[in-house]
Amino acid sequence: MLHGLGANSLELSGLARHLHHNGFTVHVPHIEGYTFGTPTQTLESWLHEAQQHYWALKNRCETVSVVGLSMGATLSLMLASIEQPTCVVALSACLAYNGWAIPFYSFLLRLAPHFSFLQKYRFAEAEPYGIKNEEMRARVKRALAQDHIAESGADALSYKQISQGLRLADGIWDRLADIHAPTLFIHAADDETAHPKSIEQSLPMLASKIKRLHLLGDCYHMLTVDNERETVNHETCMFLKQQINAALETPAFEMPPIAVPELRRLLRQG
Repeated sequence: MLHGLGANSLELSGLARHLHHNGFTVHVPHIEGYTFGTPTQTLESWLHEAQQHYWALKNRCETVSVVGLSMGATLSLMLASIEQPTCVVALSACLAYNGWAIPFYSFLLRLAPHFSFLQKYRFAEAEPYGIKNEEMRARVKRALAQDHIAESGADALSYKQISQGLRLADGIWDRLADIHAPTLFIHAADDETAHPKSIEQSLPMLASKIKRLHLLGDCYHMLTVDNERETVNHETCMFLKQQINAALETPAFEMPPIAVPELRRLLRQG
């Protein structure tokens, strides 16, 4: 499981616990130069270290799937383009910074290599912090003020972090045709950081035979801690179980014929 850029495992802790309780071996790695509190490295370094963690699990487990959040979802897709995970779940994938909360002047960051003063830019997180739930947003605001890190990620991203993130988001488009693993995108319809239209545009370009987009209506970018986190937990878990069972000669998980209790009740009434 790969957290967002400049964040740490806190972002994925709830989902990680849910998957662990459902029988999965879960690993949320610290990636030097990508994780909070480490000097920024290049995206090539991020990818190389993610590969090392992938192969470490590959040596221990019969199947390895990849789950990523935000830029971690984009990094997961890049990993899937050079490896063959059992499946991929991309949560709030950043294929472009084009949501409604992105500053109109953000395009200037692409000019930064030519203007040294732009390289000192830091993007400070501000409300809504990727969170629609007001109670959780207030909790995150307090944590950021005190510790500079919260369930939503870090309180700011440096130019160097953003520039490498832009390189990753730009580069993944040329690698989509190399992704053959079943892929599930879960995205907020009102994502303030990465508009879902980018996901819709990417789907026809994926080589995967199984590729799905699940849009959520009551949350923002930080799906794992917002109003629809239980839906995210459930959909991620069910997709992983389905694809892992399909990849094994003997299924590893018992799957109910109908996963949604409301649908089962309606069918009984019918």
